[in-house]
Amino acid sequence: MDKIKKFFEKKKADTKFKLAGEGHRLNETVQPPTVNRSVQSQARSEASTSAAQQQAAAAALARLEKKKDPTPQQRSAAIIRAQALKELELEKQDAPIQELSLSDKTQKFLPADQFAVSGVYYKCPLVGPEVLPKKEIEKLIKEFLYQQLECEEAGLTACLVIHTLNKPPDKVQQCIETLFRYLDNIVQNPTEEKYHKIRVNNKIYQERVAQLEGVQQFLQAAGFQLKSVQNSQQELEDIWVLSNTQPEHIEYISNLRDSLISAEPIRPELDRGLQILMPSQAAKRVELPSDFFWLTAEEIKREQQLKTEQAERGLMLRTRAMRERDEKAASRKYRFTLIRVKFPDGPVLQGTFKVNETMQDVRLFVSEALQEPFTEFSLVSPAAGVANPTDVQNPTLLDLQLCPSALFHFAPAVPSSSGYLKDDLMILMQSM
Repeated sequence: MDKIKKFFEKKKADTKFKLAGEGHRLNETVQPPTVNRSVQSQARSEASTSAAQQQAAAAALARLEKKKDPTPQQRSAAIIRAQALKELELEKQDAPIQELSLSDKTQKFLPADQFAVSGVYYKCPLVGPEVLPKKEIEKLIKEFLYQQLECEEAGLTACLVIHTLNKPPDKVQQCIETLFRYLDNIVQNPTEEKYHKIRVNNKIYQERVAQLEGVQQFLQAAGFQLKSVQNSQQELEDIWVLSNTQPEHIEYISNLRDSLISAEPIRPELDRGLQILMPSQAAKRVELPSDFFWLTAEEIKREQQLKTEQAERGLMLRTRAMRERDEKAASRKYRFTLIRVKFPDGPVLQGTFKVNETMQDVRLFVSEALQEPFTEFSLVSPAAGVANPTDVQNPTLLDLQLCPSALFHFAPAVPSSSGYLKDDLMILMQSM
């Protein structure tokens, strides 16, 4: 039960910590934010390219003065075509970073050592150290919660059961709001007997509360007992009846009401599947398992065939709507992405990420693997265009086109002669 109490205390502490703003070390000199080196180099490249383009444009204008001005339609078509060619070129430049292949799901009998990872796994530190497929870890969470219901703080556990084991979210929210009103009415009007009873056959109770897991345990923890009572029609009816109305118990109900609102579901955490590879291993392990994709085997095969048509698609006059449709299709294709970071001394750090995570999550993953976690570094992509600014604020890995895999080079602000990764991680590489 201590785990449940600590879980609630941690959530409260996390909320206060987030409200405190960005932190700094006591001996740290606050500096203006640095710009990623890859973005800086890209900006310089764009600046030089822009200057060359201006010169070319000036020469083109001089030539055009000798010719008849093009019509607006011709100018518009030329601009769109130029943009399409530019996008095609960027796609060609992006291609080399996808060193891990978007493998056809029908390739079930490939040797295990050709796969970058064996699958996608999850963990839940609150429950235990196990790392398992998602369905199995969810089963473990459910077993853990029901075990905790037998302990002293059954009310807090029941709150977590309601939040964690029920779907969809809107139904869960309706249930929570209804239970909150039941308890709030008691807290606000402790002597009103009409608030001490909940009719099981009541329409609101049946539609919003009755079918969800954890409800009975929650009401029992609040002091309700299920009784069969004779109603006005002389029929037996099941009713939840509050058995304790003492002031100290009303105070407990008030705390339980607040806990129901503040509780958050216990969710499995994606396990990074951290690996340290030698360059030769990284070059060989290029296949991704089917867990990384939403598509079926046939759809994956069709996507591979469509790649051969990219040149033709790039020369089309593509509108913004068409590009947005392509991006939406990509979001339906990828579930996870594999990120690899190559270090100057040779090792390759590998981890699995959800496509809706950000580069900040990648940087945190890298920092936690370093001998010195506060080392300043940049993650430089060898492929042009990946770090392009997007119209999306705080872009995801999917927005940055870093799916289904991406490779970065680790660029430290100060080179190290003794290596970068933790010794216990380097041992993992030697044992593979």
